[in-house]
Amino acid sequence: MKKNLILLAVVLLCSTSCKKFLDTKPTNFITPEYNTIAQLETGLAGVYDVLGAVYQDVYPYWLNATSDLSLERSGSSNSTVYVYSPADIRITDLWRLLYQGVYRANNILAVVDNPALDEKSRNRIKGETLFLRAYFNFLLVSNYGDMPLLLTSNPSITELNVPQTPQKDVYDAIVKDMITAEGYVDAAGTGVATFGGRVSKSAVQGILARVYLKMAGYPLNGGLPMYQEALKWGLKLKDSGTHELEADYREVFKRYARDQYDIKESIWEIEYYGNGTGGLQEYSYVTGGRFGILCVDQSKGNSSGLIFATRKLYNLYKESAESTLPIKSSYDIRRDWNIAPYHWGSAATAVYTSNTDLHRRYAGKWRREYETLTPKGNNVTGQNFPLLRYSDVLLMIAEAENAVSGPANAAQYVNEVRRRGFGILYGNTVKSITITNGGTGYTSVPTVTVGGTQITATATIAGGAVTAINITDYGQITKTNGYTAPPTITITGGGGTGATATAVLTQNADADLTAADIASPGAMLIAIKNERAKELCFESLRRSDLIRWGNFVNDIKQYAIDARAIGAIDGMVAWTNNVTARSVLFPIPIYDITLNKALVQNPGY
Repeated sequence: MKKNLILLAVVLLCSTSCKKFLDTKPTNFITPEYNTIAQLETGLAGVYDVLGAVYQDVYPYWLNATSDLSLERSGSSNSTVYVYSPADIRITDLWRLLYQGVYRANNILAVVDNPALDEKSRNRIKGETLFLRAYFNFLLVSNYGDMPLLLTSNPSITELNVPQTPQKDVYDAIVKDMITAEGYVDAAGTGVATFGGRVSKSAVQGILARVYLKMAGYPLNGGLPMYQEALKWGLKLKDSGTHELEADYREVFKRYARDQYDIKESIWEIEYYGNGTGGLQEYSYVTGGRFGILCVDQSKGNSSGLIFATRKLYNLYKESAESTLPIKSSYDIRRDWNIAPYHWGSAATAVYTSNTDLHRRYAGKWRREYETLTPKGNNVTGQNFPLLRYSDVLLMIAEAENAVSGPANAAQYVNEVRRRGFGILYGNTVKSITITNGGTGYTSVPTVTVGGTQITATATIAGGAVTAINITDYGQITKTNGYTAPPTITITGGGGTGATATAVLTQNADADLTAADIASPGAMLIAIKNERAKELCFESLRRSDLIRWGNFVNDIKQYAIDARAIGAIDGMVAWTNNVTARSVLFPIPIYDITLNKALVQNPGY
């Protein structure tokens, strides 16, 4: 796949002409010149480059590794477990990177309205730049609270004490930039917006829905008007008809590993490329590395596996009532993909090793064994990181619709996500296999063949008879290979005869929300929260979701109580002691407070 945004160039101040330097007033900073579309594109690439640095590991790992869904397993006492300090290098890095992105964007916006340049090209560049500036400000305000809002490329060099702008005003500026940007950028699949790394209209619309949901909740508590705006922008994206869910949830992440785009599902993503050696590249420490399945075999894909999925997350997925396995299978294919039931061991050569400890299963969303770039990097990957997926948009629409008009209209959007999770969005699959005759004489486990190509199943024998058949793999699910009628089950080998079985197909009702889930807006909101956990775990959204829902500290404390009740040892929940009222915001970096005397530190630091 062509990685267009890897061709980055940081625009240096020395690129400014001597004449420009001499003509510059002493009260202004020197800004780069962008006299051609090519130069503007180069500058824009530098703005995008900041995204890669932010999500390389600072934001997903150092500042969002641990929640009620995930646990950073190293045992270190640092920002991964809410030990925050104004001097913390990661908290400082995020602040610095985001303001660097704002600065680069402002340099472009100061000169992009050049009538001598092609209007269509410069307007698109303007739209993407406006949106990226707004996104950087969104990350700043939602993580640091009141912040200096910088909307010019020429700040004064005589007044360095820049006061913080109240959050409400910052959010107003964010939505203004994004709404303006939406009118300029290309639609997904047109112009240059043909791959997930480029900002499209869909990306702007979806992130606007996210911003308005944040404004509806804590700390602004904007309520109904903000939910209405979130609903409007989410539906605008959906009604464009450009996007749809991939039939197989697992395929979304396999495509990241294979370096393939699917902008119907993955609307906006961070571009990474390379294996840590050679020249031009920008690789990730997170996708498959820190957030991966433990492995030291580099040919398989080296991963430190620093993130465990919590037992709470595991328990959210629906178990198969018919399963006779010691650890029951799940109707929901997302469970055993997101929470890997195996690891590759600690030997130099990878060995598939089943993991029966449900408290210590690795985050499996990004799997290095599917990578096609070789040789594979040592704990670094070129797998992209998703910023906005269509399933997230559907769940945001559901949340906003539930707040605006109640659960009746909201349920359809949640059910669409759930049906895909069960592998039945575009057709039925096998729910269970029922033994109709156990047969006789079986001395070894017979082979079970399910008609068609999707399903792998394994038999259990006792007393010479087949006593159960469990589904162990659903195979790849596509739009066209669902079952319209139960497939034939064939049992062969094992030294016996006479065993027969029938298949039972999953129906939409097996995946859909229950009557209790949609009984009230409150019940529906709980269902949506749980669905976001199952669908979007490990994508750096949970902490911000918990905060905007307004009960972050109590939610984390309750998690600790519940986790201990289901067998988590103290070491797994000790981090919750670090979460206090101050944890909803990062501290303002001490370095900046030292320089800017107008900054006021966040409460508790």
